[in-house]
Amino acid sequence: MNIVVIGQGAIGLLWYHHLVKTPENSVSLSCSASASSIPSHYHFTNIKNHSEEGLLTLANNASFANAELILLCVKSYQVKAAMEALNNKISTQAIIVFCHNGMGAYHDLAKIQQPCLALLTTHGCKIIRPFHAQHTGLGHHDLGVVTGNITLSMRDNISATLTQALPTLIFTEAIKDKQWLKLAINCVINPITAIENIDNGQLLDDRFRLLITALISEIIAVAADENINFDFNELQATILQVAKNTAENCSSMRSDILQQRKTEIDYINGYMVSLAKKAGLGVAQNEKLIRQIKALEV
Repeated sequence: MNIVVIGQGAIGLLWYHHLVKTPENSVSLSCSASASSIPSHYHFTNIKNHSEEGLLTLANNASFANAELILLCVKSYQVKAAMEALNNKISTQAIIVFCHNGMGAYHDLAKIQQPCLALLTTHGCKIIRPFHAQHTGLGHHDLGVVTGNITLSMRDNISATLTQALPTLIFTEAIKDKQWLKLAINCVINPITAIENIDNGQLLDDRFRLLITALISEIIAVAADENINFDFNELQATILQVAKNTAENCSSMRSDILQQRKTEIDYINGYMVSLAKKAGLGVAQNEKLIRQIKALEV
């Protein structure tokens, strides 16, 4: 496939590195304006801690015009600008795939001519230095349509292309449910680990039990108003299992705070709070976490 990966962060480089390994793919990378100096090569450290160097093919106007697949691997607060930059640059037949955390990053999906998909991942990856990413944990992908329609053959082609590059992947008709589950997990793990400056596994400590319980109760109430139904015990077990499975990981929000970068709190707990306000629901714990994160961002 002709593919443009947008964003030179951890997930962008993770996908770029694995997609270019398939000779049948024509893959290019579109870097953000914040990249002051773009090298001719990138570095990637794989899951076995082996590092290698690869040629960096940068996207140009022809790359965008011919793209069949656009992987939008930017932060949630960068999605709107990235989408606006695609205006008149890509074919109406191109498929746009959102790979960001959180929800609510782009509200005008109905105005987009291209079909849009969401790609959720549990793979772990981090940036060691600019244009050097390290794959820190194997995971799984869920892919599904959020707006527009794609043919069965195109669905199969995209699924096969992405699965061959970076297993495993499932195409799901229930992508909204999957998005909500990831949102719920992120609403708990991300802000607490960032505020406390702890690895994910430390969330299993008893001192966080009451806070986690309160957060889950708020999340379930908001989700129910959106016709998403969670079972408390199942959701709690899932969140704690993710914390256990990623025990030594540094959450993305904690990493942002440590690197003095803007976080995605507005699209994680902030999204939960915005829905709660519309529904007239109280979400005091989510609001408190937002205030604490905002204070650390300053």
